[in-house]
Amino acid sequence: MATIVDVARRANVAISTVSNILNGTKYVSDEVTEKVMRAVEELNYEIDPVARNMKSARSHNIGVVIANSSRIFFSSVLRSILESAAGLGYTVMTFDSSDTFEWEKKYITMMCQNRFDGIILDSVAEMDDEKYFRWLAGLTYRNKRIYVASLERDLSRYGIDSVTPDNYAGAQAVVRHLAGCGCSRLLHLAGPMNSTMAEERARGFCDAAAECGAQAARVAIGDFSPRSGYDLALEAFGGGRPAGYDAVFAANDQMAVGALKALEKLGLRVPQDVRVAGFDNTFVASLIEPALTTVQVSGQALGGEAMRLLAARIEQPDRPAECRWLDAGLVVRTSTDPFAGKDAEFLPW
Repeated sequence: MATIVDVARRANVAISTVSNILNGTKYVSDEVTEKVMRAVEELNYEIDPVARNMKSARSHNIGVVIANSSRIFFSSVLRSILESAAGLGYTVMTFDSSDTFEWEKKYITMMCQNRFDGIILDSVAEMDDEKYFRWLAGLTYRNKRIYVASLERDLSRYGIDSVTPDNYAGAQAVVRHLAGCGCSRLLHLAGPMNSTMAEERARGFCDAAAECGAQAARVAIGDFSPRSGYDLALEAFGGGRPAGYDAVFAANDQMAVGALKALEKLGLRVPQDVRVAGFDNTFVASLIEPALTTVQVSGQALGGEAMRLLAARIEQPDRPAECRWLDAGLVVRTSTDPFAGKDAEFLPW
């Protein structure tokens, strides 16, 4: 296979001249350009798109690192990123860190080495890892900047554009609703505490429970999976005794589904004995029985905004970093209100 060196030799010009002609980076006379293009044709030289992009500093590739692809919420986020990226002329590759910080760093390093233009990141780093976040904000590989946009975590103070739902306010809305239903002994099935999303939802739960004068407010740590919701609920309601808690608020819909199955196994009725709520309003929320009260988070808005922010950063590197907060509102269904419908109206809080 012919190389740029072969083309330069055939045309009797410098390699830099061939590069300038093929990449359009510098004016070269028509006579020399004709010689070079003739050599390209004769040698059947194929222009390497990676090499061209190294010169132009653009690959038009975007990487997306999500924490765990088993969480059904991410399907709408990824679909929105793909649609927005296509409209902006970018190709997207996705990576799953499986909630593992080392994998996250490995993928980011690989994308830098392959000269991606940008990365959309749902980080599992510790929330106070300032050194890491500042490293992300200044990602550079061989003098090329690789820009990062953050999903579900506000990193704008480090210079990283961010998009996140208002997890804290959404959790407060759930607790206030449960208190309004007469519940005062509350159990929160939280996600892993290396997740800002999980931490904010747990904090909103605790603050609202104190505000509402709850008699009990316990936080049990899970991992966002249905199995963890099931196991935590079995432990909390062991023996089928509802007296300990009269409401369960899960950090996502999948954990809430697990809790519902555990309560069913224990012979506890929802919502008569225990009221149950989730978070995210994924498609399962209106399909299960009883239909799940939950908090509406738009995965489509989350992914689309992240992609638009990243594209804007690539075009305007020096503009101030920003965080775009997405509203989170309550959707009341029969798991907390026996008179609500499966397709209850979205209620902004």
